[in-house]
Amino acid sequence: MEIKECFIQVCNVQSTSGDALEKLVMALLEENDLKIDNIRGQGYDGAANMSGRFKGLQSRILKRNPKALYVHCQAHCLNLVLVESAKLNMCFVSFFNLVEKLYAFVANSSKRHSAFIEMQKRLYPDQRPLELKKLSDTRWACRETALKTLRKVLPAVMQFLEEMTLQDPPDSSAGDAMILLKNINFEFFLCLEITCPIFQVTATASDALQQKDMDLAAAYKIVDGVLQRLAHSRTEDEFEKMYEQATEKAASVGLDPPSEVPGQARRRKVPEKFKFAATTATVDHAFATLQEYYRVKVYYVFVDTMTQELQRRFKGGDNSTWEILNAFHCLTVPEKWKTATVSTEALQAVKKLCTFYNIEEEDKLQTELKPLSATSLLQTISTTAVSDQHSSPALQQQQQQPQQPLNSKSTM
Repeated sequence: MEIKECFIQVCNVQSTSGDALEKLVMALLEENDLKIDNIRGQGYDGAANMSGRFKGLQSRILKRNPKALYVHCQAHCLNLVLVESAKLNMCFVSFFNLVEKLYAFVANSSKRHSAFIEMQKRLYPDQRPLELKKLSDTRWACRETALKTLRKVLPAVMQFLEEMTLQDPPDSSAGDAMILLKNINFEFFLCLEITCPIFQVTATASDALQQKDMDLAAAYKIVDGVLQRLAHSRTEDEFEKMYEQATEKAASVGLDPPSEVPGQARRRKVPEKFKFAATTATVDHAFATLQEYYRVKVYYVFVDTMTQELQRRFKGGDNSTWEILNAFHCLTVPEKWKTATVSTEALQAVKKLCTFYNIEEEDKLQTELKPLSATSLLQTISTTAVSDQHSSPALQQQQQQPQQPLNSKSTM
């Protein structure tokens, strides 16, 4: 099945509120003789006026037609997950700021750029010099390349900065080089070891989500894979490997882990008379080791935030879109219909779709799906073609007239 998009027109808007956009869309549909009851899907960006659950355009269209399921760009959702996960932890906020400053310091001067390339040739004579990559502000999933490159050449970066601070007479940017060099510490190495493998997983998922033949059911499967990988990574053993690698790499450039757990040395001692008082503030947990502190306060927080954001953005809310799309996906799996006894999952999927689309011939639909599972026809049904509903005559009854997809760009 080939998905075709029909562009309608570009509209000028005086207001971008959800209410104004709703009136614009309704006028556009009426002008082109399109019925809102025939809409089966909506796709907009993540702006509040478009995707808001209460006053956004998608929620207003849903009130008029509950079958017009809203789907946010899945790759963009994944990007927002990474943004939220990084900005809620001060360690990673400082880390990404420093990564960007290192790139700017080297790339914004042809003289410093040439010196950095020469430094790599001296330290790695058998390797091709690498360019530091800029962190994308909008495509966080693509930051994996920048982090992987920095991970390879970080010793050269540090040696380059150190030589700049030792020049006599001093270079005009020697002060900046000294500040950058002092900020590259053990914690920076640890954040680099944490983010590289996780961003590698999300970069692979982002590329897959942007494939032209990607359907939404497959997209949710990819997200499930990312969730499983995060769950596998959230162990003491996995973090211990990262911690050891960071310790070894930091030691190779003369950096040691902090001598004490951050924050615990400056904690005020609670007077004895207040220790057991009902109004006493809760005392933070005292970490026995530095490794335990970074595992709980940095690594687990980062992974847990990412997991929660994935759940919220892809499967949050009432889950209606996710449930319907997975029900359609269940119809496209021949193995669920070839056996004499149809699986419970398949039967529940048919029941859910019949209930959602007000189809009365549930038994007839089940009967039609069994022979279809033996042909290639069923395997070509895409879950993104909810509006076409060609999987069976029973589904076809929901739409008597050909419909044209509503292009979200026409509202902008």
